[in-house]
Amino acid sequence: MNTVTTLQVCVVEDEPSIREILGQLLDAEPYMQLTGTFATGEAAMEALPGLAPQVVIMDISLPGLSGIDCVKQLAAQLSDTLFLMYTMHDDDGRVFEALKAGAHGYILKNTPLDDVLRAVRDLANGGAPMSASVARRIIGHFRAPTPAEGVLQVLTPREQSVLELLAKGLLYKEIADRLGLSSNTVSQYVYCIYRKLHVQNRMEAVNKYLGR
Repeated sequence: MNTVTTLQVCVVEDEPSIREILGQLLDAEPYMQLTGTFATGEAAMEALPGLAPQVVIMDISLPGLSGIDCVKQLAAQLSDTLFLMYTMHDDDGRVFEALKAGAHGYILKNTPLDDVLRAVRDLANGGAPMSASVARRIIGHFRAPTPAEGVLQVLTPREQSVLELLAKGLLYKEIADRLGLSSNTVSQYVYCIYRKLHVQNRMEAVNKYLGR
């Protein structure tokens, strides 16, 4: 970032104490200017198009309109604004949903404050800052095993999702939480997968999935 340029930053965060801490942090930086703080996505939607900040630090779990939905709508209006997700959630679903919505970075709320500032600077300089656990998830996604040709053709999309998570070693309850299902429903999907693939257990299903 050019030392004579003041970086305009807005914060969208519903927790007052976190909003205050971030505001004080940004105000103390010589070359950053806090141009607005908002407690809801709706308030941000109304004000940000007029402010057009260079960076927006965006929480995900907002009352009403979520941070992800807010980014999705604002990104279409503010092509020069960079969105940094700032959240406690690092599950695959939210990470990839946020990135697809238009987020440019994704850091967790347990990130040290100095690293939050560094993330804002990195974003302004063309980087894509991410917490280590988030980066590992993304790398793991692209390293995920490729299903054997023909195996998924006999399964429904939901059964495919369940089988993919089985192959990653997740327990039924973890699969249920990840897909928003009950453990009993996951068990029913697994039964159908076994029947369709003509296997007797998880190991056989995973081996068939991987073409072994």
